[in-house]
Amino acid sequence: MIYTCYSGGANGADFIFSSESLKHNFKVIDYSFEGHNTKSSNRFILSPNQLKEGLEHIKIANKRLNRNITNLSSYVKNLIARDWFQVKNSEAIFAIGSLASIDTVKGGTGWATQLAVDNKKPVYLFEQNDNQWYYYDYESNMVQIYEDIPKLTPKFAGIGTREINDNGIQAIKNLFK
Repeated sequence: MIYTCYSGGANGADFIFSSESLKHNFKVIDYSFEGHNTKSSNRFILSPNQLKEGLEHIKIANKRLNRNITNLSSYVKNLIARDWFQVKNSEAIFAIGSLASIDTVKGGTGWATQLAVDNKKPVYLFEQNDNQWYYYDYESNMVQIYEDIPKLTPKFAGIGTREINDNGIQAIKNLFK
């Protein structure tokens, strides 16, 4: 079976997911755009029309996140718009980050996880501060503790914070065991 990791090519969790995927001979697609500052050698450059599609989904996600997106630079809008393609093409989302509340994730990772929730995809979050996996429960509409290590799907989004710590790095490595 061929596994594919969809990510964003950022430093931190994205880089670790991509590196571990390559070590295991998985295909890696790091969504990017013209002018994106990334060192990834697995870049898939999104077109302006694709970025526009992503931004439309970001606007939907923002109904739940309620963040101010009007004042964001076009570069930042492209960063979050690319998240849509990570979610769109994956079967499940594996994220490293921190909870903002019982139903949302902090920072840029929160955009991708909300896009996944909006599209009813399985979402697993490793909360670095708790050193604990969580999953999004669609019955309660909030995250719940996941008692084990989730199982990677053949097409998965491996995403997360740039501020990854040792717990987050180990959590990613454990997914590949």
